[in-house]
Amino acid sequence: MRSSTVRKLFLYLVLKALFLTVPAQQACAQQASVIVDRYKVDTWRSQEEVRLAFTSNLVQTREGYLWLSSQSGLVRFDGVRFKAFTAENSPALRGHTRLITIPLAQDRDGGLWVGSGSGLFRVAGDNVKLIATNAAFKSDIVNAAAVDPQNRLWAVTRSGRVFVIDRSGKQRELEGTLVSYSGSSMTVDNNGDIWIAAGEGAIYRIRDGQLKRIRLPDGAQVQDPSRVYATRDGAVWFGTQTAIARWKGDRIDYFPLPTTNGFGAVTALAEDTDGRMWVGSYGAGLHWFDGKEFSSFTRADGLSDDRIIDILPDHQGNMWVATRDGLNRFRPLQVEAFTARTGLPSDMPGGMVRDNEGGVWLAPPTGGLFHGHIRDAASSFRRVGKSPADLVLSLAPARKGGVWVGRPNGVVSRYSGGNTSVLGGVKGLPPVTDLLEDTSGALWIATWRGLYRGHDGQLEPIEQKDDFILRLFQDAAGAVWVASLTGVTRIDPAGHQTFTQWPMPQQTGIRPNVIFEAPKGTVWVGSDEGLVRVGGGRTTIVAVEEGLPESWVGAGETDGVGRLWLGQLGGLTRIKIEELISVADGKLASLLDVGSFKPLDGLPGGDPAAWPHPWSYRDPNGKLWFAMGHGIVALNPETAKPIGAAPKVYIDEAFVDGTRKSDLDSLVIEPGSRRIDIRYTGVDLTHGPDVRFRYRLDGFDPDWIDAGTQRVASYTRLAPGTYKFRVSAKDVRGQWSPTEASISLRVLAPFYLTAWFIGLVILSLTLVLWMYHRAALRIRGAAIMEERTRLARDIHDSLLQGFGGIALQLHAVDQRLGTHSPERASLDRILGLVDRTLTDARKVVWDIRLPNEADDLAASLQLSAHRILADTGAVVNFAPAQGTTYELSLSVRQQCLAMVEEALVNVRKHAGASIVVIKLVYTWQALYITVTDDGAGFDVDEARRRNGHWGLQGMQERAKAIGAHVEVESQPGVGTTIGIQVPRRRWLRWGLLPGSRA
Repeated sequence: MRSSTVRKLFLYLVLKALFLTVPAQQACAQQASVIVDRYKVDTWRSQEEVRLAFTSNLVQTREGYLWLSSQSGLVRFDGVRFKAFTAENSPALRGHTRLITIPLAQDRDGGLWVGSGSGLFRVAGDNVKLIATNAAFKSDIVNAAAVDPQNRLWAVTRSGRVFVIDRSGKQRELEGTLVSYSGSSMTVDNNGDIWIAAGEGAIYRIRDGQLKRIRLPDGAQVQDPSRVYATRDGAVWFGTQTAIARWKGDRIDYFPLPTTNGFGAVTALAEDTDGRMWVGSYGAGLHWFDGKEFSSFTRADGLSDDRIIDILPDHQGNMWVATRDGLNRFRPLQVEAFTARTGLPSDMPGGMVRDNEGGVWLAPPTGGLFHGHIRDAASSFRRVGKSPADLVLSLAPARKGGVWVGRPNGVVSRYSGGNTSVLGGVKGLPPVTDLLEDTSGALWIATWRGLYRGHDGQLEPIEQKDDFILRLFQDAAGAVWVASLTGVTRIDPAGHQTFTQWPMPQQTGIRPNVIFEAPKGTVWVGSDEGLVRVGGGRTTIVAVEEGLPESWVGAGETDGVGRLWLGQLGGLTRIKIEELISVADGKLASLLDVGSFKPLDGLPGGDPAAWPHPWSYRDPNGKLWFAMGHGIVALNPETAKPIGAAPKVYIDEAFVDGTRKSDLDSLVIEPGSRRIDIRYTGVDLTHGPDVRFRYRLDGFDPDWIDAGTQRVASYTRLAPGTYKFRVSAKDVRGQWSPTEASISLRVLAPFYLTAWFIGLVILSLTLVLWMYHRAALRIRGAAIMEERTRLARDIHDSLLQGFGGIALQLHAVDQRLGTHSPERASLDRILGLVDRTLTDARKVVWDIRLPNEADDLAASLQLSAHRILADTGAVVNFAPAQGTTYELSLSVRQQCLAMVEEALVNVRKHAGASIVVIKLVYTWQALYITVTDDGAGFDVDEARRRNGHWGLQGMQERAKAIGAHVEVESQPGVGTTIGIQVPRRRWLRWGLLPGSRA
């Protein structure tokens, strides 16, 4: 059925009346937006250096990205930013000037196939790779393709040639099939079959890898089908130059296109979520077909161009329309918006009240009072009152009909819808801030200087702790709540008052904006600082920290199904009352299900004014109405819900000192780099600009950083080390997505901070210190040697010569004594002692002069044993040394000799032994010396308790000085064994050899 000219004209006028401007923060990326039918239309023609003219071939991949072809080449869109893939950021595209790149289809592995004059490319992530080439592609580019169940790509060129290509790039051309230039439309039906519209009555189907021409039923009026589209119900639609046709089963239904002045051939077909067909034409704009009639949308209505190239429904319910002059998004609306262009008396509605007769009263902040009705097509209002500049501060429904009005001059009046005059009121009050007529018919008046209650023509003041009253409310139990700057007072029906002071946030106060009940028995105050519970539980604040998108709350309405709708700065917020109570009770940390509606969802935008009040109501049908800054919003709470899904987060690019890094899998930062910029994105084609992010650099950031809507993280002068950058996004419910995007980066240290360089420096310093130490030791050794030589010389020249002279004198005396002289024996003992003393002194002089000369420890021990036990009658057995002998230092040898001599002296004095055995055992870690006798023995424990055994104590002290260990084993009548363990190096400490006695 063709659309009439009258209906088109009417639709055009309605669309123009619904025209809305886009928020300022998107102006650089979009043209002005319009509201049409059930959609908000956003248009992009360029963004930064990306030009979107000649837009075509729309493909959405499983990552959520929208891919398209444009004047700037292959372009990807994440909901906010258009990114062009060029030779600069894609090496596979280098060497090709003005290369045409056309997205074709996504295969089952997630790769995007792209057609071009150089062949077929495949895009995976940010990597573009040339897969298949053919000489025919240079002049006959592939511009349509589909993937079959076997993951093969079937491609059609502009001239109608068909190629089949597998994942590896192996290709095969099907000869003698398509002959029409129009062969550039393909679709995949519910069974996985691929359909091709080839023009000139030719339709092909690919099934099980075989391409066959399909014959249409007899009588079908489908001529030159250039477009084909399979719908969800199993039907196949065709587009021609003059009509669209639906083929299902054995029946084809034919629907002529609306008559237009220009060429209106079908260029694109698509089905939306409601089953309505979208028809794009070349020259006649966009048509919608609901199965019965067409409606149209053209450039004159806000479309970027009347030449439509492609139409794509995305995963979130949006419809994307590509034209020769830009990209258009049709976003389904969940709310109804009313503005001055649809009949409101002002761009700023201000206070809004619905009376019990169904009339709507508006009090704009710019002045005046208006009464009327809001309807879908157009609203109608008339001014009430004489002065247009008459300011109104508050409104309240009157029980007898109409509305109560409070003004800054202290006048309270009642108006009805059919009477513009004052029906009753009060004068002479301070500025009126709020009004309330309770269930008993009493009128409560809040002012800047107190609270008043009027009843039966009498007005009485109600004393309050704070005279600056802002808001009034009556709950379901009949109690009146009075909110001031310092707190809230509950006045029960009997007149008893209960005052609750505000829980003051840090360094600020609470200004009440609205009071409401949710659910019955729980009273909340919406304020600048969040929701404050003042009744039905402990007083507490629920704000941004607990999950609200904004702290400011100016309106609150319940929807009857357990949800609360809030009017906040920038839009509307929907939360569950059950969750709100749990958060206020401390049972839940934050709100979980939070839905937001913002200007992107069709709200007229702007923030509500502080006065007049109130700004919302719920009508008898359950519909919710909110006054916004630039219009009024109505919604059905049962069907309105935020459109979209959790944004998918990706790391997009990384720059080091302004240079782009291509490999994000192993990001290595060279030494001396000053700044690192990491760009990330959250793909959401519906709410892109509203996606919020948080990020964290493990190893640097102690906690998550809330980045808001910013999509870049910057770090300067990171210390050398390994880091992990993580980012997540907030979904449409206000919750952080459980999945994150992350990359690892390694900051290299400069050479002077590397381990090898530091090790080399330490080694060099150690070597220098060692060389200095050695030089110092040599100098010190030379000085010591010189001093030793002097001492040895002085001892030799003085003591030794003196003792030698004494020995000579004594020998002379000995010669003069007779053989049997009684003094001779004593004199011989004295001479023997002098000789031994001279021998020891000479050895000391020798050691002083040659301290480093090696000494034979075994020989020294044997000599000392025979000397000490010479006249005792004890036999000394010196066992041959076991193991490989090695030299010990002079101090160790001296201490070992002294300890053994001390043991032998004890044998001489106390043991009365007949046999003494001395044994030396050399191992790689220690020298073991044992001295064993068969003498009287003694009780070791008792000897340690008694004083006077200085020999044993001296041995322990000498052993400790060289890191050795001494053990004594003895029993009375058995004999004694003394074991000495001398470590080869002092850091080697081991027990005595297994089986040896100490």
